[in-house]
Amino acid sequence: MLLLALAFLAGVCTLQWCAELPPGYSYILAVMALLLLRHPVLRYLAVFLLGLFWAALRAEIVLGTQLDASLERQTLLVEGTVLDLPRQLSGARIRFLFHVERLDAGAGWVDFGARVRLSWYETARVPAPGERWQLAVRLKRPHGFANPGGFDYERWLFQQRIRATGYVRKDARNQRIAAGEVSVISRLRHRLMAFHGGLDEGGTALSLVRALTVGDRSAIAAEQWDRLRETGTSHLMAISGLHISLVAAMVFWLARHVWSRIGRLTEHIPARKVAAICAIIAAVLYALLAGFSIPTRRAVVMVSVLMLAVASGRYGSLLQVLCLAVFATLLIDPLSVLSAGWWLSFWAVAVIAWFVTGRTGRESLAQKWVFMHVALAISMLPLLLAFFQQASLIAPFANIVAVPWVGMLVVPLAMVGTLLFSVSEDAAGLLFRLSGWLLDMLWPWLDWLASLEFASWQQHQPIPWTLLPALAGLALLFVPRGMPGRWPGVLLLLPLFTVTPLRPEPGAARVTLLDVGQGLAAVVQTRHHTLVYDTGPAFGPAFDAGSAVLVPFLRQQGVRYLDRLIISHGDNDHIGGAGSLLRAYPAARIFSSVPDKLPDNTVGYCRQGQRWNWDGVEFLMLHPGHEYWHAGNNASCVLHIEAAGGHRLMLTGDIESAAEYRLLRGHADALSAEVLVAPHHGSKTSSMPAFVRAVAPKIAVFPAGHLNRFRFPDRQVVARYAAAGATLYQTGESGAVDITLAADTVAPAVSLYRERHPRYWSPVD
Repeated sequence: MLLLALAFLAGVCTLQWCAELPPGYSYILAVMALLLLRHPVLRYLAVFLLGLFWAALRAEIVLGTQLDASLERQTLLVEGTVLDLPRQLSGARIRFLFHVERLDAGAGWVDFGARVRLSWYETARVPAPGERWQLAVRLKRPHGFANPGGFDYERWLFQQRIRATGYVRKDARNQRIAAGEVSVISRLRHRLMAFHGGLDEGGTALSLVRALTVGDRSAIAAEQWDRLRETGTSHLMAISGLHISLVAAMVFWLARHVWSRIGRLTEHIPARKVAAICAIIAAVLYALLAGFSIPTRRAVVMVSVLMLAVASGRYGSLLQVLCLAVFATLLIDPLSVLSAGWWLSFWAVAVIAWFVTGRTGRESLAQKWVFMHVALAISMLPLLLAFFQQASLIAPFANIVAVPWVGMLVVPLAMVGTLLFSVSEDAAGLLFRLSGWLLDMLWPWLDWLASLEFASWQQHQPIPWTLLPALAGLALLFVPRGMPGRWPGVLLLLPLFTVTPLRPEPGAARVTLLDVGQGLAAVVQTRHHTLVYDTGPAFGPAFDAGSAVLVPFLRQQGVRYLDRLIISHGDNDHIGGAGSLLRAYPAARIFSSVPDKLPDNTVGYCRQGQRWNWDGVEFLMLHPGHEYWHAGNNASCVLHIEAAGGHRLMLTGDIESAAEYRLLRGHADALSAEVLVAPHHGSKTSSMPAFVRAVAPKIAVFPAGHLNRFRFPDRQVVARYAAAGATLYQTGESGAVDITLAADTVAPAVSLYRERHPRYWSPVD
């Protein structure tokens, strides 16, 4: 059973690494695989192929509806149904899922039939689930930042079956068409959301209770999330395996206890069967109340497999049940493997199953409880580092207390409050507040643990090949007591931490222009030093390019120390991520044309003539001169980089024609560069013909976002660089642009993130 489950899983996973889906005629192999299932030798190959083609079939269904590229940037009239409770975001902005049944681009209604994610700004109208609306919207196909180490938004949208994103425009045609049909669960959930909103005052622990009852985590403050992540307890605030299993277990115990005392009924239907069915029903209802998200659905499947095995009396070992759960979840949703949560959930369950069934010893219950959490923390380390480049070292100590506290006290009270809500809102409110009070009691423990210097471990993303010896090392470490050869497992774990990403050779520089949307963020690495030039935009109070792109990239690269930060000027699309970056990576030295806009009091001005050498790579500041300080775009710091061998690259910020002409007058002989990061994102106010001729770039990179509202780069500017013989790239289209300047190469080497990591779900024109 284990090998069959692994073969099916391997087939499903193989598809996710493909750049394209298999051609239609290849499904003949799936038919052949069905015929080979009974063959003792080829059975596993057959199961592998079935997993591959089952995942491909489901992916084709999702990709079957795609917004035409010609409809992007157009105002469309759509009709459809609201799918979920709108989330209140910053300001008067809401976000919700909407099933578009048909759309009109001006030539009449056409069927569409896809799920889209909409934002609605400055509106007092809040759609309710089940309502049918007509809306004027602007949509675009799924598109997100594409950078090493960063969150893959396109993959997440695909896994969530979201085929477009966009926003509702102010338009008189926006109107509700019909109230629609709303289930009892949806109405209850809507009322509970509103009730919790009235209870939750000042972002207290009641926001966590709200997450535990209706699955709405939008009210959890950023500081609370930070504390949960630092202590490894964020899983407690997600309605998934732990809480759904807990509710199912409580209902199972209660139903079995009651049914056993009814009398003769137990002679016809055993109590365990009734209890198992009741547990499944309770799990489904709890998942529906939480919005029936993908994690809750996965948890329901796992619980249902276990309960059905218990009801049939044929559950065998926990390992067999786990394998059946893997099969069931992948049959229902093979795209689950795109979620880190799927891997973490099953890995944690596998470790617990091994602990429950595979270990022997005479430890007390308390000792076993402690050891299980220590074993979980160690065994989860490879996956946590692979997915997030960080792990909590104090997670065992936090979870030893937090899991029973939340699971045995907070969740039961919250669930009873939910059951009483329709009978007495006062009683429900009292229980919700009591749950919040219990969480408030837990919080000082988490605060103290998070304050410890060794609370978390952050490092580079493990090199893929190091994961296999790490898993083998874990298997050795946790073999049952009495078996020899356990401690060499530690040696197999070492490559996970010690094998780091390669740095440039002495005299070489690697410059990465990151995809931060409409903005600029560049990382320059030499053999032993790292410089960041600009930090991209801030998109709101809780989201910026520093935390979403720069910090994950630096961690993925194994950067522990930032030698220098240069902020070219004060526009949001260049300085917006600086605060988040500096909190994670305090820089040794900071230079800017606007030092007063940065939090560090030691920031110095970038000045013409500043020069330094790192590992054989020359850095020279060409601009601004004294007269250009505080002069907006034209005050941008212009940095010239020359590696050994004479390869050159220039970072220009947002300089415009006036600064370009000044550079031509003062540094005409020093402007030559094979690689130019185009001034001002390719605006028509920059890249004057004389400046382009003086630089004579072979490569020009436009740090401009996909479908940005400024329509950068300008067509005339693009034509100008093309006429000069430059190869052109745009970060918003190609993803991160990686450029290596090395002495042993004829020209700078260019690598594009989207070309290195093609995926079948990425939109294709």
